[in-house]
Parts: sequence; C-alpha cells; structure tokens
Amino acid sequence: MREVVAYLGVGANVGDRTANIAAGVARLRMVPGVVVEAVSPLHESDPVGGPPQGRFMNGAIRLRTSLEAQVLLDVCLAVERELGRTRDGSKNQPRPLDLDLLLYGEQTIDTKQLQVPHPRMLEREFVLRPLRELGVDAQRLARPTAPRVVRDVDEFAALCTNWLRGGCTLGLVPTMGALHAGHASLVAKARSECDRVAATIFVNPLQFAPHEDLAAYPRPFSADVELLRRERADVVFAPDPDAMYGEGFASRVAVGAEAIGMEGDLRPGHFGGVATVVAKLFAIARPTHAYFGEKDAQQLDVIERLVRDFAFPLRLRRCATVREADGLAMSSRNVYLKPADRAAASVLFRALSVARQAWAEAERAPDQLASLGASVVASEPRATLDYFVVRGARAYVAARFGGAGSRVTRLIDNMLLSP
Repeated sequence: MREVVAYLGVGANVGDRTANIAAGVARLRMVPGVVVEAVSPLHESDPVGGPPQGRFMNGAIRLRTSLEAQVLLDVCLAVERELGRTRDGSKNQPRPLDLDLLLYGEQTIDTKQLQVPHPRMLEREFVLRPLRELGVDAQRLARPTAPRVVRDVDEFAALCTNWLRGGCTLGLVPTMGALHAGHASLVAKARSECDRVAATIFVNPLQFAPHEDLAAYPRPFSADVELLRRERADVVFAPDPDAMYGEGFASRVAVGAEAIGMEGDLRPGHFGGVATVVAKLFAIARPTHAYFGEKDAQQLDVIERLVRDFAFPLRLRRCATVREADGLAMSSRNVYLKPADRAAASVLFRALSVARQAWAEAERAPDQLASLGASVVASEPRATLDYFVVRGARAYVAARFGGAGSRVTRLIDNMLLSP
C-alpha cells in the first residue's frame, strides 16, 4: 500500500502529562509502517464535557503510514492501553493518553469506529492550534454541513449502505416536513439509540385524495433542515416525487384490517399510499430502527403490520405524542388554525381525557366511552366531529375546525385509556 500522511491529536490529563505524551510518541515510532515526522508544541487546555477533572496537555503528530486507517486507529488504541488508559464506555473521562486520528490523507471515512476528518476538530482550538503549527491549513478543511441534504435515491441508498457496512446502526425518521417539537422528539430518540440518523422529508402524493391539501401542504424546508441540524440528524433525504415514483411506477402495497374504519373510511387509499412509501423508504435505506409518533396511531398500526408481514429486519419504535400546554397534539396542520379555532381545538384532548377518566372508573363499553367523548366535542361550536371511536384500550378522535369563510382544518388525535 502506498504511504499517506496522517495527523493525530494527542492529549493527556492524568499523571505526568508531558511524559505520557512523549512515551506515546516513542511507542508509535516503534510501529512498523509508521514514520513519525513531527510533533507540535504542547499546550494546556480545559477539558470538554465529562466529570470534573484536570486540565489537558494537547498537541498533534504528523506521520507517514502504510497502514490502513482502521489499522492505524487500532494501533492508537493499543498504545493508549499500554500507557494505562481504560475505556468503560463513558465519554470524556480523565485519561493518561488520548490519541485521535484527525486526518488520513485526503480520505473521508465514516464508520461506527472511525470518522475522518474528525467530526469535531474544527470546533476545538486545542486541536486546530497544534495542527496549524504542523503546517495544516485549517481553512482548507471544509466545515462539514450537518445534516447532509440528499435528493437522489441512489446517493441516499449508497450513503446508508456505507454506514451499515461500517457497522453502524441506522435510525430512520420518515416525515412529510413542516416539522415541530413532535418530530424533534423522534429524531432525538433516534439519536440516543443509533450511530447514524436519517430523516426524510417527502410530501407523499400517494396518500392524498384529489380533494385534499397536497398542493397547499406546508413546505418550510429551510426551517425543517435547521430543526434537524439542532437535533443532530446526519442526513436529510428530500426527493422529488419523480425520483420516488418515476415513469411507469405501478406497484402498491395492500393494507389490511388495521386500515379499516376511521381514517381508512374517510380517506380511501390513504393508508395504501402510506404503506407504499414507507416500504420504499425501508427498501432504500434498510434502517436498523424506524421511528414513528403515536399521534397517528392508526397509521402506526398499519406500519406495524407492514413490518411484520414483509419481515423488514428493523426495530419499529412507537414514540409518545408531544402536546402543547393545553393538550393539543402537535401537528403540521396546526399552523392552518385561526386563533379562535386554535383555542377550540383543545377540545380533542379534553374529550379523550373524559374517556380515559371513565375507563379509570371501570367503564369498558366502547360505545359508552365513545359517546362520552363525542359529547365533549359536540359542546364546542367551532368543532365538527368526524368520529370518536374506541378500539381495545385506545380512543381515537377526528374533527374539523374553521369554515364560514375560513380554511377548514381537520385534526386527529388519540389516547391510550389503560395505563
């Protein structure tokens, strides 16, 4: 293999820091396939994160190597162990020696074990200063944009495949955009459980009937990407409809009993469109985990059936509904509500809560529970009830708000009645 120039960050804050770093450099000089060319001056810096601990001594090392990047990383980890560092899975702990692979030639590497260029080095002056002292022009190092925005299906599939081959777990958060705190909670959950997080923004035409609001559906793309940046998503897949459903596209996913009644009756074809796009996203990304909110509980039941029936090798995560202070479930359609309708919309939560209270008092008859909830919605003159249904231990409600010269906004909600 040809040699490449690589840069390591080196640090220590336990014991004789300078001696530990010198010992680490000396050990690297003994490794076949590694030639240490230069070591920067050392500088003190405050620790970043972790428990209270002493200040670090930091520097950088320039070397030439014929070792593959992963092998070089393994060498660094072995040297750390030799000099007394132990790893228990906790981050930012005190350590007698820290060796980070910052740059490996011109290569970009993104696996579970290794990301090069190091993803946080441009944020840390204690890394950049010694690199500059070794002649690295930090300005030429393009600051990575996170999340990466991808519109091409093949590019997105290749990116996900690369992560999976690199041993990463991949969390997928499908959305139609117009994101809010409910979506943010899904991304945060994925971030806490997965090595990489992919969010999708795709207003799926297959799930809209001709009379529904496909053309008017909100599309604040820049604001959506900013929310996903804050929640540390790695990629946003935002394809055009032609990319997902090109010329000649003819396949559809049939849905079963979970799609009967409620939204299935009022929006014919809706769940078939949902199941089709979700199946396609699963096929493209092949995620290890997928995250959906319980606000769309009937839809989630359809997707659970899809995962079981097609044996998709992933873990489906049901995430709790996120609500406003007055109980209204967060929804992309809430932005359509006029102030008076917004105030009235909290009746959905009150109706569900009445049904839950009746359940807590041992009422189990679905019709009686539904009647109690429907009567609450009926008490709000700005609401027009579509349905209030109890299935098993969950109540579902849908109602329309507005009219008489203002836009009609249809909202759905649900609540688990049993603890």
